[in-house]
Amino acid sequence: MFIALIVAAGTGERMNSVIPKQFLPVLGKPLLAYTIDVFEKSPLIDEIIIVINKNHEKQFQEQILTHIHTHKDLRYVFGGDTRQDSVYAGLELIYNRPHDHVLIHDGVRPLVSEEILKRSVEGVIKYGAVCCAIPSVDTLKLCKSNGSIESTLDRSIVWRAQTPQSFKISIIWEAIQKAKAENFHATDDSAMVERLGIPVYLVLGSEDNYKITTPQDFIRAEENLRWKKS
Repeated sequence: MFIALIVAAGTGERMNSVIPKQFLPVLGKPLLAYTIDVFEKSPLIDEIIIVINKNHEKQFQEQILTHIHTHKDLRYVFGGDTRQDSVYAGLELIYNRPHDHVLIHDGVRPLVSEEILKRSVEGVIKYGAVCCAIPSVDTLKLCKSNGSIESTLDRSIVWRAQTPQSFKISIIWEAIQKAKAENFHATDDSAMVERLGIPVYLVLGSEDNYKITTPQDFIRAEENLRWKKS
């Protein structure tokens, strides 16, 4: 079984909007709805869990749930103060299914494709832990605390992490339990698994699969989604 865990509990402070970015309308539809649609339509995904902010429940029910018609098992749960807390809340619903797999995805990456889901599913079956990513095309600098450059990194071995990040449930549950016990806070899910000494393999993402964080990202997503609709 393959479960999509869509994390959408953020407040979207960097968007400078009173509306959380996952609920911002694009072409008459909230961003989060586009993300859910990809997983709902994919034959690879059996279930969907959406993690939301408890303060957004009414918005979620009125703007998202009422417009979703699916034969798949779709549930939602309230997230925590951090993304990691929110992932934990979602995993609590499925941790007792250790042999199934979960694809953890940011709710504000609406342009994830079926091809990426296919690569993620194939990868997690083979390896147990995979991270969607793209190779860096920019030269990257390692910076000192005073703002000066410490070194130039070899961009041929540097990748930019995206989501979904996909795991056998037993692996990610052990990793997040360990992180919680040791008060370790990761910026992504793969970092927690890496701490177990378990290899996390890369699967190719896409430049289109970006996370909408700023107003500029939103404008770009609107253009991409308009083109996709046409």
